[in-house]
Amino acid sequence: MKTKEEKQAKINVKRQELKGLSMPIRLLVKEGRFETVNEGLKEIYAEEGHTILKSLRQWNNDGKSVRKGEKALMLWGSPRKFEVVNEDTAEIDEMDYYPICFVFSNLQVTERSEQ
Repeated sequence: MKTKEEKQAKINVKRQELKGLSMPIRLLVKEGRFETVNEGLKEIYAEEGHTILKSLRQWNNDGKSVRKGEKALMLWGSPRKFEVVNEDTAEIDEMDYYPICFVFSNLQVTERSEQ
């Protein structure tokens, strides 16, 4: 079983990977090509045939199973606010935190077999 630190390290690697994918899209958002970074990520995934993206729970609710060995695609989740205390000034700053949303596509699922 993985420790909390190992899990956090794995998430940090995924976060850096998603930041790398997002960097060129951020420029396109500034140019007006996309409204959001996620919109650009979805277009990249769609070019590879991943046209329907859902969470594992959503696919399960639809009677589908993600094939063993499939790797989740990543999008940015809705921002969450949190407070950080500035040690120099003792002021409380409010910051946005964007979690990672792991999704699977129509290419990664199969009909769940009746049991």
